Amino acid sequence: MGQGDLSSRDRRLGIGEPITRRDFIGSTLVGAGATLLSGCAPLATTPQAVQTARLHPWDGYGGVGDYATSNGNTQAVMDAAHVLRDGGQAGALTAASPTGETFDLVVVGGGFAGLAAAFQFHAGIDGKTCLVLDNHPVFGGEAKENEFSVGGYRLFGPQGSNGFMPPVGRTTLSDDVWRAVGMPMEYEFADADETFGLRLAHDSYDAMFWGEPHLDVGHFFRDGNGGRWVKNIWEDGLARTPWSDPLRRDMLRAFNGKETAHAMEGLGPWLDAMSYRDYLVRELKLHAGVADHIDPVLAIANYGFGCDVISAYAAYLLQLPGMKGYFTADTYDFSQIKIMSFPGGNTTYARYIVKYLIPDSIPGEGLVNIAHGRIDFDALDRSGAPTRLRLGATAIDVRHEGDGVRVTYLRNGRAEQVRARTVAIAASGQMARRIVADMPEPVRANYAQFHHGAVLVVNVALNNWRFLHRLGIGAGRWYDGFGFVGSIRAPMKVGGLTAPYHPDLPMVMTFYVPFYTPGLDIDAQARIARAQLLAKPYLDYERAIRTHMNELFGAAGFDARRDIAGIILNRWGHAYIAPQPGFYFGGENGEGLTAPMKKGHGRIFYGHSELGWRMNYRNAITEGGRAGEQAAKALG
Repeated sequence: MGQGDLSSRDRRLGIGEPITRRDFIGSTLVGAGATLLSGCAPLATTPQAVQTARLHPWDGYGGVGDYATSNGNTQAVMDAAHVLRDGGQAGALTAASPTGETFDLVVVGGGFAGLAAAFQFHAGIDGKTCLVLDNHPVFGGEAKENEFSVGGYRLFGPQGSNGFMPPVGRTTLSDDVWRAVGMPMEYEFADADETFGLRLAHDSYDAMFWGEPHLDVGHFFRDGNGGRWVKNIWEDGLARTPWSDPLRRDMLRAFNGKETAHAMEGLGPWLDAMSYRDYLVRELKLHAGVADHIDPVLAIANYGFGCDVISAYAAYLLQLPGMKGYFTADTYDFSQIKIMSFPGGNTTYARYIVKYLIPDSIPGEGLVNIAHGRIDFDALDRSGAPTRLRLGATAIDVRHEGDGVRVTYLRNGRAEQVRARTVAIAASGQMARRIVADMPEPVRANYAQFHHGAVLVVNVALNNWRFLHRLGIGAGRWYDGFGFVGSIRAPMKVGGLTAPYHPDLPMVMTFYVPFYTPGLDIDAQARIARAQLLAKPYLDYERAIRTHMNELFGAAGFDARRDIAGIILNRWGHAYIAPQPGFYFGGENGEGLTAPMKKGHGRIFYGHSELGWRMNYRNAITEGGRAGEQAAKALG
């Protein structure tokens, strides 16, 4: 597809210009990579760069560097996983070839939970072997990054997992791992030297709610002239918003007030018996528009869907509006914490753990090398190493066999089998219940009640961000169109590879897109969400992004054709556990749905972030680490 095949509208949006965008190499689409690669000569001539110029029409452009072929759930990853969904294990099992390998522990899942399982297994028992299976081309789960090359600069954006705090004031397993693998304890950001008159976040979530009063955030409201930006809406009590007086009043009550509707005793089960929307509207008597406003924040922050299907206790755990009155002076106040982000999100932490487990995996030492050095993929699965990491391996069957466990996985289109003395399932619940053949029925029944929300994370490489500077904002929220929020971040200082920080220089802007359909039950919303996420090819999303950015920012001088250097999509079909009412304190004996999984059975143990009630890196490490400890004890 060349320039002649594009509509005049597409050409005005920059689809095809100035990048040689819609040509084919063989049968493969050339996309946003071309200009990026030519913009930085050292990268433009590498085999990796040539490879990333060849685009899949659904995956789209993946960037440059180690993560170029691993942007979210790619088509190849989904196709392998859908063998499970579609019941295709039987044929694969019949054709499976044993590798002849036996490991003391096989971990299914190479995200934070799987890496923590390997870490704690080795911490609990000496001289044993561990194989980690990861179904993606690169380890890390959702802790992966997108890398761009724009104007000679290396730019990074988070694919998923993002936002961290160095160990302070509390001790969790994540804090212990942080120290053990040599993570730095102090960080500097470019805005310490120059702010350009803006208060920017250091991560992508603060501007959505928790840190908004301390940042420069704009809200875009449609009007008869297309729309207008209102900066820092909380500074004057929402007076400049177009909302009705009753909605303004109740927004201020919800966001700033300390009303309560129940005593602290028995609060958890009481909240878990209702949806967050019911709590806000029925119990606190707030305007329904308050819940509508919070819906996308709830969906993107941790739970995948809006207030109507998510337990009110889930909102309590995130300290969302309407919950402030239940917290005391001793509460760990999220709004007072400065959340930080590495250039590519929590990718850096995952890389440090892998480097600790497999020292040759990333050459060099220190933050610059470990965060931005190239992975030695040959070192990951080296025979004889205490820990091995096998990529592109999708587990499809795990079952006890004799005094051990047989693990079957798909890799390179073939089914392979290894033997394990113990297994840690560090993959998410929807995978776990499909791959463990002899899972006890109570565990399987609880897993069947797990629901997951879909999220699209989009990183847009900008040639400049002067349009945001003109608006006086670093983050924006809107109420219709593509997604609901987008932001830039003040770059972390990483030696000589610190990203540029000036309105006239390149920057990555990250957008979050939730998928929810208020009014439907959670099962229906989940099906619709994944269908919406997966249905569109890359070009359709690109067109929507460019169009929307022109609408939002055009009056401030933005031009998608001129100012966008590249776009990467990261589709996550099961991004978050979506805890419905009863998730936390329902189930048998009021223990919630996660209690049976934590016990394990036989030589199979379960440890993934959902079991910690919220999907984040800390809970993933805690739960995966527990499964690794259980495996070590089983062999000890």
